[in-house]
Amino acid sequence: MATKRSPTLKVSLQQAIWLWFHLQGMDKPRGAKPLTRENFVDLLERVGGLQLDSINVVERAHYLTLWSRFGVYNRDELDTWIYQDRVAYEYWGHEASVLPMSHLPLSRRRMRDFPPESWRNSAWWPRYETSPASKRRVLKKLHEEGALESTAFLPKTNTRPTKSPKPAWSSGKEEKRSLQLLWHAGKVAISNRRHFRRAYNLAERVYPESDVASKAAYEDSWLFAGLKGYGIASEQHLINYFTAPKLKGPERKKVIERNLKKKRIIEVGVEGRKGPFYMLPEHHELLGDLHQPVGTTLVCPFDSLLWQRKRAEEWLDFSYRIEIYIPEKKREYGYYVLPILHDGRFVGRLDPKFHRSDGVLEVKSLYLEEGLVRDKRFDRELREAIQGLGDFVGAKKILLPEGWSRLL
Repeated sequence: MATKRSPTLKVSLQQAIWLWFHLQGMDKPRGAKPLTRENFVDLLERVGGLQLDSINVVERAHYLTLWSRFGVYNRDELDTWIYQDRVAYEYWGHEASVLPMSHLPLSRRRMRDFPPESWRNSAWWPRYETSPASKRRVLKKLHEEGALESTAFLPKTNTRPTKSPKPAWSSGKEEKRSLQLLWHAGKVAISNRRHFRRAYNLAERVYPESDVASKAAYEDSWLFAGLKGYGIASEQHLINYFTAPKLKGPERKKVIERNLKKKRIIEVGVEGRKGPFYMLPEHHELLGDLHQPVGTTLVCPFDSLLWQRKRAEEWLDFSYRIEIYIPEKKREYGYYVLPILHDGRFVGRLDPKFHRSDGVLEVKSLYLEEGLVRDKRFDRELREAIQGLGDFVGAKKILLPEGWSRLL
């Protein structure tokens, strides 16, 4: 049973928030420093990874996440660092993510133990799992032909698909599912992306040699990834910052207690908030050097800053949900809403869409939070953020909603 403690270190909520934004690279967002290979790796090490997502209404999620911090940069250079220089790799972190190469031993533990218990005990698993023969065919094809996209593994047929009540992934296409399962198991790896389409190869041709993290280190990674990215956080704020490993409540508490005893983390109190909260000892040294976040940027829905939206609601008084999967009539703000971050506060949200064929970035709606006092600096920085997004995606023209045209 956990021992009740009174934390000796107390910090203000403001200090906790400033540390959070500093670690996330959002204390001086959008161009305070350039995106270099060194700065890219440094950010990955701190936030843990960049979430990948296929939605391309404005720009891919991982590209947009970096733009929010660094402003306009060369995507080809970034892809070179990931897929040629191999300073990072794709695997499961917070969902499918770009992870720093230092994380590979932890990924190898998940690969070795795949499938996790939560998958094996799910009702859908027996229908999704594929045969050993299918997996052998996939590995043989990659061995003989090298890197291939998933379409290379689809059956070649001219027959029209039959209607089936079964999910799409359970009605054939076994080799494609095997490819995904082999990726999770670490037998194959994503070697490149071509127009965002994944190219797979044998894992030994992509991943460098590395150790396999111990089971305890892998369980601890749930805690350390969240504290590296958030600074000071409660257990509830850390849940699902990384979705692997997926631990149950008693297991999480065991990890916390183990690392408190080893003094690898410390318990802190946050003024005006009910704890307990935790932080890494090395972050304590940063508290005296923190400053008010300054600047304005637009934040991707899949940004690590918002991986735990409960935290944003409780600490920043900003309620946000991704409405992509909500029927259009029930959406409150729009399809792909980007929160507006200004001086360390979420002050509004806008719903953009880039019409690539016409080169037009359309801001379909723009809302400001109640109580925000607009001034000339805010308007200027919001204008620069929207224009900066237009420059990044290659827009020739920007359209704003009714009542906002003067902003540009």
